[in-house]
Amino acid sequence: MDAIYQALYRKYRPRTLDEVCGQDHITETLKAQVASGRLSHAYLFIGTRGTGKTSCAKILAKAVNCDHPVNGNPCCQCAACRGIDDGTVMDVVEIDAASNNGVDNIRALRDEAVFSPASRARSLEAPSVSLKPSCAAM
Repeated sequence: MDAIYQALYRKYRPRTLDEVCGQDHITETLKAQVASGRLSHAYLFIGTRGTGKTSCAKILAKAVNCDHPVNGNPCCQCAACRGIDDGTVMDVVEIDAASNNGVDNIRALRDEAVFSPASRARSLEAPSVSLKPSCAAM
């Protein structure tokens, strides 16, 4: 039986903030916020391709929802961490911003935001968000 194909960037994606390379100023700040419980309502990760934006967002979502965080890192062992890793937690969603850029898509996101999260916190990850030229003039 053939194994299911998994892209290399997913297979080797860091699982904790300590495993993220080259972004110590970001990871140390995020770890301190998770450890102290002083989190912002939103985070905006910007940078060029391959700098760890999506990885940091996923790890932050996992650390915030983790049952037993260790020094600001997710434990990667609890049900919340395992559920986020395998995609079964409803409150951590990665959307394709390139495809979900219409008014109806934004209304659907807004309508879902009013519900309380089933876990500790809700995370919406939208990698590669950009303002369309037609919207820039509005």
